[in-house]
Amino acid sequence: MSPEEEIRFWAQMIGDRQRTVICEPHRIDEIRAAVAERGYDSFITVRASPFCPEGKLLLLDEVAMEASQRQLFQRAGRDIRLWGW
Repeated sequence: MSPEEEIRFWAQMIGDRQRTVICEPHRIDEIRAAVAERGYDSFITVRASPFCPEGKLLLLDEVAMEASQRQLFQRAGRDIRLWGW
């Protein structure tokens, strides 16, 4: 593996572990402190949303969501070409 390939590999690994936690607005400081206390703040982002269910935390893998969206659009593009639209 070349040095460039190794750099790309590790950049991909670091990017793949990125997560976002969604919490209730009044709990954001508490959740951010808990994440930082455990040393996870380098790869977990905490965001508040008024739509977060009460007493719950939502964990999102935004990289996987983006990949899924790209795959959906690619599949839709193939279907459109297949049907001649």
